[in-house]
Amino acid sequence: MKTVLILNGQYLPGYKGGGPIQSCVNIIENLGSDYKFKVLCADRDYKSDKQYDGITVNAWNKVGQANVYYMSPDVQCLSGFLKILNDTEYDALYLNGFFSPIFTIKPLILRSLGKLKNKQAKIVITPRGDFTGGLENKKIKKYGYIATVKLLGLYRNLLWHATSDIEERDIRRLFPNARTYMIPNLPAKYLPKKIMTEKKPGKLRLVFVSRIFPKKNIKYALEILQQITDGEIVFDIYGPMEDKVYWEECLGIIKNMPSNISVSYCGEVAHDKVSEVFSNYHAFFFPTLGENYGHVIVEAMMNNCLCILSKGVTPWDEYIDLLDLGASLSDTIHFIEIITRLIHADEVHFEKMIGISNKFISDRINSEQDIKKYKELF
Repeated sequence: MKTVLILNGQYLPGYKGGGPIQSCVNIIENLGSDYKFKVLCADRDYKSDKQYDGITVNAWNKVGQANVYYMSPDVQCLSGFLKILNDTEYDALYLNGFFSPIFTIKPLILRSLGKLKNKQAKIVITPRGDFTGGLENKKIKKYGYIATVKLLGLYRNLLWHATSDIEERDIRRLFPNARTYMIPNLPAKYLPKKIMTEKKPGKLRLVFVSRIFPKKNIKYALEILQQITDGEIVFDIYGPMEDKVYWEECLGIIKNMPSNISVSYCGEVAHDKVSEVFSNYHAFFFPTLGENYGHVIVEAMMNNCLCILSKGVTPWDEYIDLLDLGASLSDTIHFIEIITRLIHADEVHFEKMIGISNKFISDRINSEQDIKKYKELF
C-alpha cells in the first residue's frame, strides 16, 4: 500500500486554518482504505500560541485514518524538516498552499538543494486558493515572490492539483508550463436534513462564517445591507478575527446600520459546530473575492442554508444561476434585490428554494468518480 505524506500548516483538532484542513481530512477519510496517510503540521492552530490538547508533540499520533506528526515551532526549521522528511517513508508528497512559508516553501528549498533522500516520490502541490482572489492582499510582495521562484525553478517538476477550473486557469496564467490535474475537493458525506428555521415574510436571518479578512469580503456584505431599509434582518458574523484593522472599518459601517438590521459578531466557531450554526439561518451571505472550492459554501448548502455568492470567482456559478442567488461584485443593485426578495419570501417559497438547493448539491457531489481521479493523482 502506497504512502501519501501530506504537509499542511494545520490539521485536526485545528479549525482556524479554514478549508484546507477540511480538504485534507476529506481526502484521508475517503481514501484511507487505499493509501497510508501521514500528515506533517504545526502543533497549534492558526495564529495560536497554545498547543493542541491531547497530542504528543514531535511524534506520530493516530488521528482517524492518518498518522499525524505535530511539529513544535523549534523544529519547523530547515534542519527540522530535513530530519523528519528523510526519516519518513512516502511515495507521494502533497503540499498545501503555494505561499505557505513553512510547510511548502521549506520542503521545496530542501528539494532544490538536493538534500531530500527520497528522489523518487511524486511531488504534488495544491495552491488552496492562494491564486484565486488571494493575490490581491500584499500584491507586490506576492508577485515579487512568484517572479523570484520562477527564476530559481523552485516549483519546477511538480504536479499541480487544481480543485476547480478557475484555479487551473490561474495556475496556467502564472505558470504556463505547469502540469495540472483538476479534481474537485472531496466533500463530507451528504445526508438531507429537516429545515430547522421558520421563514416568515418580512424577516430574514443571514449569517457569515469565515475569517475576518479582506479576501472574504465581509465589509462588502455590510455595505450592501446598509442600503436595505425594508423588513427585519439579523446578520450574525462568525470567524477568527484575522485582520483587526479591517474589522475596525467594518465596525464603522455597523455603527451606521439602519434600525431594521441587527448585526452581531458571535466569535469563532469550531468546525464540529458549523453545521448547527448554518441550520439556524435562512441564508449565508458570502460575497468572497475568490474561492478555489469553498468548503464553507458546501456546508451551508448541506444544512438548508441558502448561499448568496459573488459570481465568477467560485466554482458555484451554476448554483447562482439556478436560484438567482448571486451577482458580480460590481452589481450591488442585484445583491440588494436578492436580499429584498428573500426578506419577503414566505415558508412555501423558502422550502421550494431549499429543495432546489438540496437537489443541486446532491447531484453535484460525485465522490466515486472524484475518488478515482485522486487515486490517479497519487
